[in-house]
Parts: sequence; C-alpha cells; structure tokens
Amino acid sequence: MNNYAPEYTKRERIVFVLKQILWFVPLYAAAKLWFFDWLAKYSANANCHHYGNITGVHLVMYGVLVGLPLSCAIIIAMLEGHRSIKIIKLGQNPLPEEKVFIKTKYKYGYKAKIQPVSIFFFIGFFILFSVWGTMQAYKLTQDIKPCKQQLTSYSSIIPAHKAAPPLDALMRAA
Repeated sequence: MNNYAPEYTKRERIVFVLKQILWFVPLYAAAKLWFFDWLAKYSANANCHHYGNITGVHLVMYGVLVGLPLSCAIIIAMLEGHRSIKIIKLGQNPLPEEKVFIKTKYKYGYKAKIQPVSIFFFIGFFILFSVWGTMQAYKLTQDIKPCKQQLTSYSSIIPAHKAAPPLDALMRAA
C-alpha cells in the first residue's frame, strides 16, 4: 500500500488554476472598480437613505458587523464542511483517492482530524463574531442623527433649503 496521496498532473494543475482565475478576476475587477466606490459614496450619506423603519446606516452596520462574518462562515462551511465531516468520520487526511498538489503522506487518527476541527473552529468563530456584531450594530445605530440634506434623483447631496420644489408645485405655478 502506498503511503502517499495521488498528485495532480502538471496539466491538471494548470487547468485547475485557470478555472479559479476565470471566476476570481471578474469578481475582483467588479469589486475594485464598482462596488467599493459605490459603498464609499453610499456610506458617506447612508443616514439620508430611508427604507421604511430603517436607514442606510442600519444596512451598512448590520452588513459589515453581521452579514460579512456570517457570509464567511457560510462560504467556509459550503467549501470545506462536507470534506471535513468525511475526514473526521474516516480518520484519514487526505481522503482516499483525493488528489493533492504536492507530495503528501496520509495522516491517520487524531493527526488527520486537526485540520477539520480547526475549520469548524473558524466557522464557529465567525458565527460568534456575527452574534457579537448584532449587539454592536444595535448599539451603534441607536443614535442615528437625522439627515440635514435631501437626496435628489441623481443621488447627489444638496442642502434641503436649496432643494428643487416638487414637480407638481412647478406644474401649478405654470
């Protein structure tokens, strides 16, 4: 019996890396060129955006302090959870016939279970951080100052006293 896990061939490695680049580069470009600029502009005047009983500040705070860590926990669980459960059940890492990038000896017993247990530790950490973030976001959003400016349809901020009159008032004046 061979004590080493099978390795990817050079061609399989290149194909694997190219597949990862195909989804990562557009995601990174969209985040860098569009999303982060939009988020900076939105958060600068988030208290001026109202969605029923909540404001944009609620969305930003809960998104950062609750949504982000919870998303990390969900992504890690989706990518590594099933594999980690199998490793814990079998007590072998890497799994039988699982290909690896570098020459790797099979680990058995408690040594094999260190990596999956640490993955579940990180998932738990992100979930606890999300719960803590819920309490912090609640405290931070209790004293939201009202918006002293009015948003126009072009999403630029102008002082409320210089805001254009509503369209129906203009129609009556004409």
